[in-house]
Amino acid sequence: MDKTLYQDTSTLFTFDRLACLRNEYAKNECDLCSDICPSNAFILVQGKLRLSVEACTNCGACIGVCPTNALSLLSFDTAKVLSYIVRAEAPRLTCKENTPCLSALSVEMWTTLLLESKKSFTCNLFDCQNCDMNTSGKISASIEKRVDEANEVALLFGEHTIIKDFESSSTPSSRRAFLTKWLPTHKEESVLLGNSLAALKKVVKSYLQTLPSTKVAHPFSFIHQKSIEESCTNCKECVQFCPTGALSYNNDNSKILFQLGKCIGCSICEDICKPKSIHKQSLPFDWVDFAYDKAKILVEHNLQVCLTCKCAFSYKGGDKICERCASFEREHGDMFRLASEIS
Repeated sequence: MDKTLYQDTSTLFTFDRLACLRNEYAKNECDLCSDICPSNAFILVQGKLRLSVEACTNCGACIGVCPTNALSLLSFDTAKVLSYIVRAEAPRLTCKENTPCLSALSVEMWTTLLLESKKSFTCNLFDCQNCDMNTSGKISASIEKRVDEANEVALLFGEHTIIKDFESSSTPSSRRAFLTKWLPTHKEESVLLGNSLAALKKVVKSYLQTLPSTKVAHPFSFIHQKSIEESCTNCKECVQFCPTGALSYNNDNSKILFQLGKCIGCSICEDICKPKSIHKQSLPFDWVDFAYDKAKILVEHNLQVCLTCKCAFSYKGGDKICERCASFEREHGDMFRLASEIS
């Protein structure tokens, strides 16, 4: 399959529609990219999210909010940013010199840059606040919020932080200069940001042995936890529709397992669950569970064979008849009764 057929591409920016939660799952209404886009470049066409190539300004402000890495910017790679931070004597990130819009970096990536570089660096927010794309203040507020959370996470591992700089830069801001900087002088392939969650898990592993405790009292924005009530019917739909494999089964399908290191908080499992048995939770967590994708049992079923359809089902007591057969009997029982039995 030619995946380029399902990509919307402007001069520098690419939107992979196959990786988009909203396009792949009818019950999902994720609007993170369209909400932060300063040019309203994301539009709905027949219920599917598309990129208006004419409206897109290639700013990259939406990249850092996408949980599935469906958005990318030509020639931008966070490995280059990390290399700059490591090499520079006093690293200072700004969209005028070494990055596109700072909103292209997620909380996970800001944290990874701190932990991987093992040094503090400065983030220029004056330019963000006065940027011509930041008309409503939404972009600068989002960047600052992510930087603050990254600092909160990183301080659990060491003393390095991102220093927020609100002083005016000596370099004049220019939209044309931004585009010129990122427009390649020769043909280049698109360099994806990669999986920012996977990058964070990798660097966290290297710190685990240095931590006095791996347990954290409260979760962060990238930590998502679930619970499943006993009302679960074991219909398997939550597992089948989970886009990241955070939900899975054991070998005999009697237990539903959950890996918080894989969950992106899309809420598809909650929306698709008919008895509404799945719920979000906000609980203490363990970095070991996160970094190594350790599985937790959310619910365990007593599987029995239905006397009617002979299929395995989650037995809750009473007659050994699955809910599907019991429901059919309740709704269509009159079809199997004799006329003399119907008063």
